[in-house]
Amino acid sequence: MPPFFAAILMPAVTVLSLAATVLGAVPAAADEPAADIDPGAIKNLEAAYPQAAEGMERKVILLPHVERGPDESLQVELLVGRVIETDGINSYRFGGTIEERNIDGWGFSYYEVNGDFQNAASTRIGGPTDPAPRFVPGPRRTVRYNSRLPLVVMVPEGSELRWRIWKAADEWQTADER
Repeated sequence: MPPFFAAILMPAVTVLSLAATVLGAVPAAADEPAADIDPGAIKNLEAAYPQAAEGMERKVILLPHVERGPDESLQVELLVGRVIETDGINSYRFGGTIEERNIDGWGFSYYEVNGDFQNAASTRIGGPTDPAPRFVPGPRRTVRYNSRLPLVVMVPEGSELRWRIWKAADEWQTADER
């Protein structure tokens, strides 16, 4: 069983760092996929997924290969945000949603972020400040883990897509009747 199954929550920043640090794979060159990436995911990306519209960027996640069955206990959490200058005191957040879009004729889908990523909402608390650039989160969504397809997310230009893998407990619990 791969080592990442033992973790309940595993943050990951990029596919290559995930493959190199968690799965022990040798990092590939920037234009080559990691060895544990399903070749079908890359083939599907090239054939079916659209390019980003004007004002958007296409972000792609190629998940480490997991056999069918064990992948049912995994999910991927997507978080879109942006690094902005903050005052160091207030809490900031971008609004918006991550919506699923179907690709006609393929049976695949991709995700698109909608919302204002220029103006973050904040708590507006006064006091001494410590200005610093910080990652300000926006919408998040949990999606099914499928290493045979790329996860494609269209985000507003200048935004970041962060992701992490969630693992369900091995056993189901039964609720009490009360």
